[in-house]
This record gives sequence, structure tokens and C-alpha cells, in this order.
Amino acid sequence: MGKAQERTRRQILSAFLDLLGEKPYDMISVSEISAASVITRSTFYRYFSDKKSLLMAEIEDTVQRHTPDQPLLVQFVEYVESYWTVLRNLTPTRQSRSDLHEILNQILWELIQRRVVAGSKNDPVIETIQQSHNKDVMISAIEGMLMGILERYVVEGTAKIDHKQLEAAILEINSLFKQKQS
Repeated sequence: MGKAQERTRRQILSAFLDLLGEKPYDMISVSEISAASVITRSTFYRYFSDKKSLLMAEIEDTVQRHTPDQPLLVQFVEYVESYWTVLRNLTPTRQSRSDLHEILNQILWELIQRRVVAGSKNDPVIETIQQSHNKDVMISAIEGMLMGILERYVVEGTAKIDHKQLEAAILEINSLFKQKQS
């Protein structure tokens, strides 16, 4: 991808992130994203097949840009803390709950799976999955656990997350995996 194309892609991602900070995901249209990006709808579709692929790209880019070498659970905490205003707007307002839930599950599953394939070191969760005979099921279990934590905050309508509570829970989970490694 050339510099101009990367700049346009970043422009779209940035506009989308700004819009997500203002209103719920299912209330944002491709037309709004295009207008906020100062591009045409056809340009949007040259970079992303739909709004779902844009969401996936934004989460993947953000995670890799901000916490690329951290263990999975640390990365999750840092991401949730840094992007809570955006994450809480991923809560659907009406009809799209199942779609959005499925998208977020898919994104988390793929992020975990990539780490398992890449062989992340010094990450007890990933090492446990790598040693499992049922890697896909283990990935799904971890992904479900992380979604459950995120959903708890969303369901409570929390304006801010309780950082100490989240970190304590993640440390407890992490220690369970460390004990298994010993």
C-alpha cells in the first residue's frame, strides 16, 4: 500500500473512531464515515467491504499499535481502559445485538488465534492454549471469558470502568494459567 493509500485508510479509521466516541456503532452509517473522512462512499468501499470490516480493522490496528508485545490479558486490560468511551458505544441500541456480538467475538477469537499461531512467549494464557489438544475450543473459552468481562461493564451502563476491579480479576485469571505452567 502506497503512502497516499495508507493516509486515506488512516483517515477513514480515525474518522470512524471519532464517530464511535460520539454515538453507538449501529447509529453510524457508511455515508457518515465517508463524510467525516472527507472521501466518497466509493472510496470507502475500495478500502473496506463494509462497516464490520472497518470495525475489525480499527480494533486490530489499535491493539497492535498500542500494546503489541504485552501478554494477552494485559493487552486486554490496557485496551479496555484506553478505549472505554468507544467500546461502550459498540453496544447496539436496538436490533443489531447479535450481529455486533458476533463481530466482537470474531475479532477477539482471531486476535487470540494469531498469538497462538505466532507462538507468543512469556504469556501463560497463550502457552496453555498452545499445549492444549483442543486449541480452537480453548481459544473460544478465553474469547468468551474476555467478552463476558466486557459485557458486564456494558450491561451495567458503566460510564467508566473500575480499573482496580478489572486488573484484579485479570491478575487472578492470569495466576490460574501461571499455576498450570508450573
